[in-house]
Amino acid sequence: MLRLRPLLQSTMDSKAKNVGSQTRPSASKRAIPEKYFSNTIAVSSRLRPNGMKASEDFLQQERDLKAWLWATPNSNRISILFEELGLDYAVVPINIRRGEQHAPDVVARNPYGKVPIVSWNDASGERVLFESGAILLDFAQRHGRFLPETGQALSETLAWLMVALTGLGPAMGQAHHWTDLAPSKPEEARAHSVGLVRRAYIVLEKRLSEVQYLGGAYSIADIAAFPWISRSNWATLKLQDFPHLARWHDRVASRPAVVIGMSKPEGAVLQD
Repeated sequence: MLRLRPLLQSTMDSKAKNVGSQTRPSASKRAIPEKYFSNTIAVSSRLRPNGMKASEDFLQQERDLKAWLWATPNSNRISILFEELGLDYAVVPINIRRGEQHAPDVVARNPYGKVPIVSWNDASGERVLFESGAILLDFAQRHGRFLPETGQALSETLAWLMVALTGLGPAMGQAHHWTDLAPSKPEEARAHSVGLVRRAYIVLEKRLSEVQYLGGAYSIADIAAFPWISRSNWATLKLQDFPHLARWHDRVASRPAVVIGMSKPEGAVLQD
């Protein structure tokens, strides 16, 4: 049986005593090599859970939290969630168009040589996590937000999360390849890939004609889907042809955390 529950508050309380004494590690002990650390962009989020202001007390479980990102939908998933959770984190830009994801220091953290990757320190030492779905589930579970604990709400959220992770995202990626990136663009490949995205859009359109958010309430399912839907032009589709999906898109896009999360890394452009 799948059991997803937030980290116990007692565990958080036991760590709280030491958080204030943490200092920035020396260059020899940093989780990120010096060559990348010089390009790290510090992010001090002004958003806090439940409307809490930055000046108010907020216990963050993760120390020295870093997100290795580029201007991609899967990276946007992580920056949106971190902003929604009100986390303080640093962004390490990894320009995938220049092949920086194949650098040894990146591959050491993700054997696939892909972003996003996140790293942080806790009582057990350095933690590293890759794959956007794994990161979404891990952080939502431990922080107890954007993922129902039990019951049908959990089942529906997980199901629609998987639609975004295994259906929508891969289909959009293939459509982007055959409509834009591929040196040659056979019509059969283009039509097939766009057709798969259209099928996903039809499924999402029907779901969103019944509920405001994919899991019923705003959740990591919406966070996983939004960055791809916001790039509908990659599949040469128009959102206005899917009115319920378009309204959902606008609703999610208006969230302050989404606005900030979609801008990370600052200044990054996928085509560069």
